[in-house]
Amino acid sequence: MNNLNDTLPSLMDRATENLEPVSTDLLDRSVQQGLRLRRRRTTLLSVTGAGAVLATAGLVAGGIQLLGTPSEASVSGTPVPIVTPTPLAKPAAGTPQQALETLKRLIAAPGRTLSEPTVRGSAKEGFIAASYLVDDGNGASLVEVLLAADGTGNPCFGGGPGCSTNPDGSSMYSSSDEPEYSDARNEQYGVFLNRVELSYPDDRYIGLVSYNGPAEKGIKHTRAKPLFTAAQLATMAQSKSWKFPAHTAVKPSKGAKPSTTRKGTR
Repeated sequence: MNNLNDTLPSLMDRATENLEPVSTDLLDRSVQQGLRLRRRRTTLLSVTGAGAVLATAGLVAGGIQLLGTPSEASVSGTPVPIVTPTPLAKPAAGTPQQALETLKRLIAAPGRTLSEPTVRGSAKEGFIAASYLVDDGNGASLVEVLLAADGTGNPCFGGGPGCSTNPDGSSMYSSSDEPEYSDARNEQYGVFLNRVELSYPDDRYIGLVSYNGPAEKGIKHTRAKPLFTAAQLATMAQSKSWKFPAHTAVKPSKGAKPSTTRKGTR
């Protein structure tokens, strides 16, 4: 046992007696290597972070491109330009031929024969007019229409017998079985007429007449009554199909009752 105890310290001394102390040069190199590894790791982390920032910027830029180019977005402090729609063109002024076509659509019906179409007037003259000779088998009836837009044809200017006011502010003059002549000639020709005249607040005017003969004057009547009643003519006058001539901004003098003779409604 003593031999074992004596031997063990001796063995330990011999095992360590040949060991050399750690070289300071090796220690320095180890420290430098550790510093280099730490700097490399820091650099890698910085590069990785920068890449993430660049990637995020790319996603944002891509989102802007999807949502709209910078030229389409409003710049801070600059209002977005407002596009003003092109106004609709005003409807063209009516023509005599249009008046004739509209009149035909309103008076045509089975059993009626339409003949002798006529047109007159123009936008320059301030009125347009058209007429047809209509025969339902009981005799011919001249039907005339006249349209204007200068306000001078309103027979209800200032009110009067036969006048009424509509909800839209327009006025309607109506007359039935009115003799064409006011003297002995009416006994000779026997011409009577039904008449309506519709006048709007914006100076549009439309007059419709139906006679009991093929003409208003100079020829004997061919039927006992005009083909269309005043009520039927009023319905035609209120049709939205009529196209009026251009407005001439001419109005009658206050208190005067303009004559419709120059427009040929009588």
